[in-house]
Amino acid sequence: MFKSIQKSGRIAAVAIGLIAALSPFAAPPVALASGSVPTPELEKSYSFKTSSDGSYISTGDASKFGYLYDYDYDDDEGYNLKSVSLVNFKDGSTNPIAIPDKSLGSACPTSNNQLYWQDGNNLVVFSPDNQSQTVHPISSAKYAYTDVTVSYDGNRAAVKHYDYESELKKIEIYDLKSDKLIQTYQSDKDDSYCYYSDDMSRLYFLPYDAEKGVVSLRVFNCDTGSTELKTVNVKKDDRSSDIDYIVTSSNSDDIYLQSDTILIKADRDGNMNVLFNDDDHAPEWPYSCPSAELYVLYTKKGSNDLFEEDDGDYYLNEKDANLSVYDLKSDKIISSIAYPFGEGYLSDISHDGSILLGKYSDDNKSSMCLIDAKNGAKSEFNSHWCDLSFMDEDRKILATYFDENDPTTLHVNIYKSNIPHSLPEDVLYFVQTHLPFVIGGGVAIILIIGGTIVVLCIRKKRAKAADGATAAVPKPQRKQRRRQKHAQQNVVPPAAPAMPTAPAAPTEPARFCRHCGTPLVPEAQFCPTCGQKVD
Repeated sequence: MFKSIQKSGRIAAVAIGLIAALSPFAAPPVALASGSVPTPELEKSYSFKTSSDGSYISTGDASKFGYLYDYDYDDDEGYNLKSVSLVNFKDGSTNPIAIPDKSLGSACPTSNNQLYWQDGNNLVVFSPDNQSQTVHPISSAKYAYTDVTVSYDGNRAAVKHYDYESELKKIEIYDLKSDKLIQTYQSDKDDSYCYYSDDMSRLYFLPYDAEKGVVSLRVFNCDTGSTELKTVNVKKDDRSSDIDYIVTSSNSDDIYLQSDTILIKADRDGNMNVLFNDDDHAPEWPYSCPSAELYVLYTKKGSNDLFEEDDGDYYLNEKDANLSVYDLKSDKIISSIAYPFGEGYLSDISHDGSILLGKYSDDNKSSMCLIDAKNGAKSEFNSHWCDLSFMDEDRKILATYFDENDPTTLHVNIYKSNIPHSLPEDVLYFVQTHLPFVIGGGVAIILIIGGTIVVLCIRKKRAKAADGATAAVPKPQRKQRRRQKHAQQNVVPPAAPAMPTAPAAPTEPARFCRHCGTPLVPEAQFCPTCGQKVD
């Protein structure tokens, strides 16, 4: 029993240890003091030798990998891409990717950290986790040149075909699982740049011939092959109707259209709703995060005009404006502060819109900093002029900059942002980033618990079997053993012999029952204990 308790204790200790290993990652974030801003902590620092200061590192949504685009510089030809290497942010190692020289210019990373390029009539997709290449024979060579784009989820590809005047002629949509052509869109002469939904089920075009006061959106359904033209009325001026960008949301089917003064929300099929359209709001891009349902705006501060006119052209007065965070879900501005970066600029915003990441600069100094979006409080963490971005859902910050004394040395710093997250967010993040460990730990716990149950069941079964064997011994045998023991205890020990005074008469030898061993009197014919007849 004691050994069983010891073994159960060891099993419980292992299970508790596994749970304890997970608990630091799932612990709720420490709340920041009122009005304070988290101070980033340097976690890792790497340096990479490049060919020129035109090189840079591109990253996707996660911080596990990045891609180093190495450019050299020539006085006659300018910057030329020499190579693309995979960067492992865990240990700082680099691995050149085998891309043909003629295909280097088409090498493009996806949001999920894959890299793809066009090699003749093939689309090649590189996966960083196993560093493998997958070849998809999907491109035709009927036109002067082609351009390929892979969907956010990596399941589809769009091949755009251009003529020698760089005019878009058609777009082919392929399924990358089967490499089969799904749909073909024949370009309209009024089509402008093409935008894609994240899953590439829709194509969006902004027609060139839209009249003032109307925003038009042509929507091509890649599943059915149908095309629709959607419109919405806005103010009759160039700044409202001349849409500059279409931004997609990675966690919904919505898209957002914006100009200098307007923000329009549209569903997957292009049905549009004007969120605002006036001279008091100006959307900021590309530092808005529609994936988090947040948008950064410049808004009017006091009596200052948001736009300044110069010779008939309007310019955004950024430095005398407020920087505001707009919640697309509630259709409200959730924070607004005076522009906090001086001569610098905004780089990114946190998942909940509470923290702004950017570069502060004035006549005396420059620094990288985090800004509280509600009160303007600031924490500085790097004095270099860096390219900044949040990674891992703003849990980390990537800062890259060139050495002041050597423009061919690119430094990479990775910081813990220390921005608080909720417990469910942290648990979900841990599961996503440590999936093999979570699965292995879960399997180990299940095996331990299952093994314990099996061992206990076997022991219980054995104990029950032993009890049954004991109970099966015949009662007569037990009764006979008790009688033998009782007879042995009642045997009268022989008395010590006395000194004879005269010759003793011979005595009859002692008799015992041959069945149970009970002593018998000389004249007994039956045993007084077992009742058997005696000789």
